[in-house]
Amino acid sequence: MVDEQAQGQVDDRGEDGRRRRGSRGGRGRGSRSETEAPRAATPQLDEPRIVGRRPGRPALGPAAETPRERQPESASPRELQSESGAPRERQARAAEPAEDRAVTATPARTTATRRGAAVQADGQLTERVAELAQALTEQNRKLSELQERLQSLGEQVERSARHARLGIFVDVPNLLYGTDRPIDMGRLLDYLSDGREVVRATAYAPVSDNPMEPVQQQRFVAPFVPYEYRIVTKPLKRFADGSIKGNFDVEMAVDMLTMADRLDVVAIVSGDADFARVVEEIQSKGVRVEVVAFAGSTSQEMRALADRYVEVGAITHLLLK
Repeated sequence: MVDEQAQGQVDDRGEDGRRRRGSRGGRGRGSRSETEAPRAATPQLDEPRIVGRRPGRPALGPAAETPRERQPESASPRELQSESGAPRERQARAAEPAEDRAVTATPARTTATRRGAAVQADGQLTERVAELAQALTEQNRKLSELQERLQSLGEQVERSARHARLGIFVDVPNLLYGTDRPIDMGRLLDYLSDGREVVRATAYAPVSDNPMEPVQQQRFVAPFVPYEYRIVTKPLKRFADGSIKGNFDVEMAVDMLTMADRLDVVAIVSGDADFARVVEEIQSKGVRVEVVAFAGSTSQEMRALADRYVEVGAITHLLLK
């Protein structure tokens, strides 16, 4: 009986769930009173009734999202709230693309990124400064080398522009004993100093111990007095056999070695082999040595050591008075 009444009730409703009134007024009202009481005991139909559903929208099935799980597409981040109570902005940021999240990074991450970039920039700047310092050091080294070369070239030009500095040292007895003809010592000085600057010309002459004979008139001194010679004298030594000797080897050697650093050329007017060791020492200082003497009074050793040998006998015609 109940099933028939429920079936009759369903038949009276339309497809949209609304009750249809019969064409007869009393029939519809009567059916309502008859069926209204047992409706509570009527079992539910398979499809639940949805009241107020808008036309045109599909009904929500059993597998549809619940209102809490479903989020409207047009919802703003402020309206979003996750189930765990997280801020809506964080949930909205999680739904954004990766590019948008990179733009809207947290301040702490942005600060760390900027700090890392600053450290990297500082490292690059330090490397650049080190490279510039190394390049500057190399340029300074090259500049120092260039200055040294310029200074060396300047010294060479100066040496070539000025005359060679000449020192003349005359062993008077060795020279005069080589000839019996008078030699003009002024012409000898001019010959040796041609084209060169005479720093000093020294004549080492022995003198007699006779007080009645003036020094400037003695044999070994008189030829040098009229000219620009520095005359160094020393008394003659007399031996028991009646021979005399005036030896100036030590005095000449000391003077030549002392002046060698201020001379370019040393002219030794003597062929005595006792000066051989002195010649070698002078040449070791970069000074040229010229030996000027007569062939008969010149040792082979002095000829071999000399940078230039002048045989006085070959130029006698230039030196005679």
